[in-house]
Amino acid sequence: MTSPTHSTQSAPMQATMLMLMSMLCFSAMNIAIRTLAGELPSTQIVLLRNVFSLFIVVVWQVMLTLQLPRFKTQRPFGHFWRATAGICAMEAWFYSLTLLPVNLATALSFTTPIFASIIAIAFLGERAGIRRWCAIMAGFIGMLIILRPGTENMDPRALFVIFSSTMMAIAGTLVKSLTRTEPPETIVFYMALFMIPWSALPVIGQWQPVGSGVFATIFIIALLSTIAHLFLARAFMRADMVMLMPFDFTRLIFTAIFAYFLFGETLDGPTLLGSLIIVASTVYIAQREAKARKKQGG
Repeated sequence: MTSPTHSTQSAPMQATMLMLMSMLCFSAMNIAIRTLAGELPSTQIVLLRNVFSLFIVVVWQVMLTLQLPRFKTQRPFGHFWRATAGICAMEAWFYSLTLLPVNLATALSFTTPIFASIIAIAFLGERAGIRRWCAIMAGFIGMLIILRPGTENMDPRALFVIFSSTMMAIAGTLVKSLTRTEPPETIVFYMALFMIPWSALPVIGQWQPVGSGVFATIFIIALLSTIAHLFLARAFMRADMVMLMPFDFTRLIFTAIFAYFLFGETLDGPTLLGSLIIVASTVYIAQREAKARKKQGG
């Protein structure tokens, strides 16, 4: 029989393993999206991914509860705006993965917490001292190291990732608000439900035939995304976000391994250095936010 002390001690280890599995699934999902470059327009991939995600969420709930889920909500408009920001982020992200080296896109995606922190300061009234602003500036320096503006290595298409990260930060802020009254399954369900009509609009008149192999790949993309979010949620149930955030960097490691063997991509020095700076700054920001919450709670 496992003692309560042993269970408490193993929780951080369990959270770490769940976090690593989540990052592995996210990396595999991005690689799967990259393999579809040239097969289908990214807008059509997004639509089919959302349809599959809605199906997976409903089936998952039926398996858990053995009845048809109702997904009651008190805030339908909150879900609508979260999905609106989310679909903008997803369209830009999927499109960028069909254009850019997947290592570059992944590295720049680490800027999402930086933009989320700025949004919280500007629109939610969060206080920020000199240390937090310095961490934000360090994050932007890391981003510039990766982008290398003013050089021949600067790829303007990378701005799609920056836009995606900004919109993802907005969506994440809205999710934080929704979690006060809505369970995770309801948030995921309405996200997919509202995203389907949004993602259908760009596909009107441009639908292309989908082969069985491509169809299966998109289903795998949706499944990996669902599993990744499930692992992530369970990791955060077992440990604080501050402890788990450094492991977000493993997304770049997993992606670099996949990209090297599948596409022959290599991770260059500036991209690695910029990513390390961005991740370090986001971890520091998270630590400052955690300390601020403890003071308010005390």
